This record gives sequence, C-alpha cells and structure tokens, in this order.
Amino acid sequence: DGMYADPDGGLGEFVPAEDVHRFANDLMRDTGDLVMGRVMYGIMDYWDELDIDDPATPDVEREFATFWRETPKHVVSRGHPELRSNASLVEGDVVEEVRAMKAGHGPLIMLAGGADLFATLSEAGLIDEYRFLVFPMALGQGKAMFASLKEPLHLRLTGTRTFPSGSVLLEYERA
Repeated sequence: DGMYADPDGGLGEFVPAEDVHRFANDLMRDTGDLVMGRVMYGIMDYWDELDIDDPATPDVEREFATFWRETPKHVVSRGHPELRSNASLVEGDVVEEVRAMKAGHGPLIMLAGGADLFATLSEAGLIDEYRFLVFPMALGQGKAMFASLKEPLHLRLTGTRTFPSGSVLLEYERA
C-alpha cells in the first residue's frame, strides 16, 4: 500500500522471515556508510543493544547486529540525538554531505531513512539504485514512502527477486 511505517514509525509486531533477514544481512555486510534519519536510527537502536553473546539469540540476528555495529552511520537530524561511537550527526546540508561522500569514491553508501530524506536525496540526483523490499502486508495507514516527492520519480526496472516467504525485492534505476 506504499506505507513504509505505521503512524508511529514502526511496523508493529512485524518480524521479517529468515530469508529476507539474510538478504538484509548481506546488504548490511556490503555497506560502507549508512545515511539515515533520526527516527530510523532510534528504531534500529535494538541492534546496538542486542546481546550477541546470548546463546538464545538467533544466528541471523547476531550476524545482522555485528554488521550493524561495524557500519559507520551518518544521522540526519535537526536536533542533537544521542549517538553511539560509530555514528556521526549530519549537521549541515545533507545534500552536500552525501555529495561529498559519493565524490570520495569510497565504499557503498546505503540510505535507510524516512520519506523526507528519501525525497531530498532522490530529487538531488544522489540515489543511483533503488531497492524496494515489499512485504506481504498492508498497513492501511501510516507513513507513505513517496509522500514527500515534489515531482514524479520515473524509474526503470533492473531486477526482481521473490523470496520464499512472499516478500518481493524490486530494483530500479532512474529512467
């Protein structure tokens, strides 16, 4: 239904199936820098607090938490949220900050933010590849992924993947 989060910014009791979680683990492992909004950073705090030494922690979660903790994060916020050691605050112009990151020819940069950050970076031409993971659920109301776009976003499909659990990955580039 185009919603990426419920009205409170989460997904309620939703837990991704293991096949999708493993895909997310691979993405996180390959990410050099993560740009995200303050709300998403707060939601993902779970992975910093997960006890990876607890034998009851599933391997797929332990693996994701390890990659998460190793990945440098750049948090976009107008305020001053409490950040962990591998996170920095983007205090200036996010477009210029991401443009500078991309100019460095460094490792893969992944965006994990909300609709406003997505629209800002997309409209600035800073997103090279779009990956939308569609879960087999509809929230009905909440935060719409494309609500902040000022102009239509024309994309060309470059790949798809259907997971056994029913989720679908759609990969695009600008048309």
